[in-house]
Amino acid sequence: MAHPVERFIRKTGVTAGIFNLILNPLFAWLGNMAMGDVPLTGIAVDTAITCILMSLLVALFISAETRRAFEAGILETARHPCTRDGRLLRHLPDRPWKLGLLLGLVAAAVVTPGLVGLFSVLDVTSLSFFAFALLKAVYTPLLAYAVTRWVILRRLAALVA
Repeated sequence: MAHPVERFIRKTGVTAGIFNLILNPLFAWLGNMAMGDVPLTGIAVDTAITCILMSLLVALFISAETRRAFEAGILETARHPCTRDGRLLRHLPDRPWKLGLLLGLVAAAVVTPGLVGLFSVLDVTSLSFFAFALLKAVYTPLLAYAVTRWVILRRLAALVA
């Protein structure tokens, strides 16, 4: 049986991933209703903005949900590693908006050059709208899950301190 914290992370992370799977391609369509090709520079800018905004929003929503679950006694943290080995996590900002912004900036600094580098190596200068929407549908749920995990563990490290 999974630990309550791990179950909470999995459930919350999957939920955040599903929201981003749906919303990010929708926002891409709203920003490009003509469904034209998206140049590499547009992909880079969109990726950086998406990483920052998504991480910020995930941190704001997940921090509140984590606090509610902890206060309701849903999360048993006594034997979870976040309570024993949370030294690194405690160095991250405690305020949700600062944590989300930091995680978003780090994600943008890693994901954006990674995508641009990959597309440059493959000699891709633009993507069709559908390929761009598919790209967003692939990486944003994964990023949302990762950010959700870090936010929950950071919040728990602060709550049990």
